[in-house]
Amino acid sequence: MTKRLTIAVISLLALAMIAILPAAAITVVPAGETVFRGEEGIDISAGIPVAGTLAWYAPGSTPGTDAPSRTVSVANPLNFYVDPSMEEGSWYTMPVAVGANAAILVADPAIDVQLRRGTTSVNDATVIRGDLLNFRITSNLDAFANRGAPSAAPTRIRVTDPNGNVYTSLVGDVAGVATTFDLTATGGNTDVNTNPFAVAAGATVWDTAAAPYSRGTYTYKVDCNANGMNDNYDVTGKTVSKTYSVTIADDDLIITSNKDTVVRNTDFAITIEARPSTDYVLWVKGTSSLAAADVPAIKAGQQGVALDAGVGSAGRNAGLYTFAAAQTVGADVPGGLAVGSQFYAMVSTASSGKRTVGFSTDQNTKDQSFTIRTDRYVAPGPSGDYDEVKVRVEKGDVTITASGDRSYYIGEEVTFSGVNTDSSNVYLFITGPNLANNGARLTDPSLAVIDTNAATFVERTVRGDDTWEYKWDTSGAPLDAGTYTIYAVADPRDRNNLANVKYATVSVVVRKGFVSATASQAAVAKGDSLYVRGNAEGNPSPGVAIWVLGRNFYARATQTVEDDASFEYELTGAATQGMASGQYFVVVQHPMGNNRFDVVETVVGGTTFANMLGIVPAVGIASTDYFPVLGPGRLQGSDAAEALIQLMNNPNVDDTYTKLTFLVEEPWIRIDSIADKFVGSTFTISGTTNLGVDNDLLVEVTSSAFQPTDKTVSAEFSGASGTVKVVQGDAGYNTWSFEVDATGFTPDEYIVTVESIEADASSTTTFNVLEGAPVTQPPVTTPPVTTPPVTTPPATQPPEAPETPGFGALIAIAGLGAVAFLVLRRN
Repeated sequence: MTKRLTIAVISLLALAMIAILPAAAITVVPAGETVFRGEEGIDISAGIPVAGTLAWYAPGSTPGTDAPSRTVSVANPLNFYVDPSMEEGSWYTMPVAVGANAAILVADPAIDVQLRRGTTSVNDATVIRGDLLNFRITSNLDAFANRGAPSAAPTRIRVTDPNGNVYTSLVGDVAGVATTFDLTATGGNTDVNTNPFAVAAGATVWDTAAAPYSRGTYTYKVDCNANGMNDNYDVTGKTVSKTYSVTIADDDLIITSNKDTVVRNTDFAITIEARPSTDYVLWVKGTSSLAAADVPAIKAGQQGVALDAGVGSAGRNAGLYTFAAAQTVGADVPGGLAVGSQFYAMVSTASSGKRTVGFSTDQNTKDQSFTIRTDRYVAPGPSGDYDEVKVRVEKGDVTITASGDRSYYIGEEVTFSGVNTDSSNVYLFITGPNLANNGARLTDPSLAVIDTNAATFVERTVRGDDTWEYKWDTSGAPLDAGTYTIYAVADPRDRNNLANVKYATVSVVVRKGFVSATASQAAVAKGDSLYVRGNAEGNPSPGVAIWVLGRNFYARATQTVEDDASFEYELTGAATQGMASGQYFVVVQHPMGNNRFDVVETVVGGTTFANMLGIVPAVGIASTDYFPVLGPGRLQGSDAAEALIQLMNNPNVDDTYTKLTFLVEEPWIRIDSIADKFVGSTFTISGTTNLGVDNDLLVEVTSSAFQPTDKTVSAEFSGASGTVKVVQGDAGYNTWSFEVDATGFTPDEYIVTVESIEADASSTTTFNVLEGAPVTQPPVTTPPVTTPPVTTPPATQPPEAPETPGFGALIAIAGLGAVAFLVLRRN
């Protein structure tokens, strides 16, 4: 014991002697030696003896020949400051002679620190309490050793514990004796004169088992303030290192899972927290009686995770590890020892002491609890150091929903969607009237699905969020109207084999498409537009075909069907202008389930035919499969319409249709009868017309007395005029109306003229405006007064006037009224 203490004392004395360095030595810089940015108060007189100027030359320049790239004045060579802005490289005393030596060499300082366990860095890692650690400093500060003998760069190391306490010294070990190492700039243990520099070389600077050091995370860094360089140039990586951490942990082995329960076809992860950089055996315990497909698998290719690669590999050593008496890991998993087995592995923990290992499951993984075990590897085992965690695998679920109200017309697109947490794909099939009992293919319901044959099902990949979607185009599907059931299954199994498979169903109603239509009016005036409006259910992509047939007239057009199933076709005013008066027929054709028109228009030899799709008409040869609509021998009017309907009624044609008629007439306007009106009244003039809605009509109401007069006679216009629009009627024809205010009217006969602004149609009538009607006063109670009888001349009744009395008659009537008034007043 005495001998060990003697050796320790001698070692400490040696270290102390090395540590005692003349501080003044590091301020004196020999000529041409290195100085560092941020240093102050240094003596560079060996390179520039008196006050003067230093010159720096950029790369490629020749000192003494070229002009300096930069100069710095030196007021006192014995007290020089290296400004951090000074360029790195050689600086010369001016004037500079060709071939002159540099006065100083400016360098950018660099410093870093590494905490090591032996020769392994544990920067930002985890160590086990009791590990012996030391520091190594890497820098370019070893240049200080050239400033005198002995000389070095004084640095310091500071360690901060989890509570924020800062250590400037650490308890270490020298030859088994606990020793405190001073890590300050004056302690002598961190004076850098080599690169790299081992702090207290040959000794353990930090014994993590020492009393002061509890579990937790510690941080540390090194800095150098030689000649004030850190004060003047405080830059991380330059005069101070970055801050690192180390976690002191107990020697525990802990295994955890990120999920206690997983739905199969879902991954999970196991995390091992144990000794840093140590090998551990990991396996799915007690699964040797299960099939390989039943057991969660360790994912291949993970960092620090070695699967069995054959004899001599780390993975094979894991399989040979004995965890209990005569029990090896390889014999405890499905398939035993096997190259590439995914049920056991050798796991190497990182420097932090942790390693996460990913496991995968699929739709075949058995729904039960599995035990994942890890042992610290010691050949051949057991080490006695292990931990276990349980993970339960459960069956997933499958759902399906249909877009909309689950009632669709053939030709519409249906979106099926849902969730599948049980497998990576979902398989769809359909059952219903006249389909295979075990299920039919959605893409072709006439064909049955085949159990386990995925190619006969609609297969959709499940997204990362467990959802799936499929758009079913029902156009062309050979389905009858009725109710059908769509199956979504986790595996490609038909309806007769769903006992052990997750699945879901949704019922949908399929309807045959249809078309309905109406004409905007029963009769259309020549030059007006006629609109055919309606609905075509079933989302026909070609739209609907509009056939118009009449005397010496034929037209066919297709019209797009909107998303709400509506359509509108305009027979333009230009078309009706040239049509003969009479009855016309409209047939609206829907392509139905096959989404194509089976009766079409074909032109052969200048003759236009209506014909069955695929039939080529022959000019001059009659057939039940076609007929001419334009050209020699064409059918017209009702004959053409009937022939077209017969083609669409053919059993080989699935198209449906609706038919309607309308009349083309010469345009006309009618004025309803107008009774006598009074001056000051307000009344409406109305009428009917076969002109279309929104046509503009000019209405004029003028006095029959409005005529040229002598310029010496005063005369005023009496009447009204304006423009009105035709509105929809409810009795077969459209209507119009015009409001008249007769306040400014004079008693007279008035002429009403209504004229279409665009069409060649007008109408005229007359009516009378009389003197204002007397106002009825409320009765007043007065004493009875005897009034002598009043004799009034007999009033001559005018002869029965024609339908409209003239202006003179009205004057006569007014005169008689005045006489009666005077007689009454006299009495």
